[in-house]
Amino acid sequence: MDRGQLVRYSRQIRLPQIDLAGQQRLVDATALIIGLGGLGSPAALYLAAAGVGRLILADPDRVELSNLQRQIIHGTADVGRPKVESARDRLLDLNPETAVEAIHGRLQGAALEAAVARADVVVDASDNFTARYALNAACVHRRRPLVSGAAIRLEGQVSVFPLHREGAACYHCLFGDAAG
Repeated sequence: MDRGQLVRYSRQIRLPQIDLAGQQRLVDATALIIGLGGLGSPAALYLAAAGVGRLILADPDRVELSNLQRQIIHGTADVGRPKVESARDRLLDLNPETAVEAIHGRLQGAALEAAVARADVVVDASDNFTARYALNAACVHRRRPLVSGAAIRLEGQVSVFPLHREGAACYHCLFGDAAG
């Protein structure tokens, strides 16, 4: 890390749970975020701010005015733009050292597998069960940790599936076929 990075991340480097080696792991890491709505927006902001070196963003939607009260990565000037472009620009403003790849569309099949294979961790902030199950299957296949979040009205849930560990339970293990 250069001097600027040491200054930028100094407060978390001082934490014994992170320290310099942990910060270097963040700088070297890649996170895939599926969905840039109410959950994916703050997740992307905090990952970039923490110094994750590469973010791969995927979302097929465009920013709508009704999104702005909860999808905090987007602004009024972004209405009508693809969410991934709006998010990319905001993330690069927050931390220009984070490389951001924007994929405007739904990741499916081989493209989904390839994106998961490139990531060290996957954040599922999608809004439908079909996407959740496909993402889970790709993470199981590629043995990538999956962080899955969902919010409906004033209720929310988050689950972490450490699929890089042998014998770990997955999204399908928890919810079975009933949700899909």
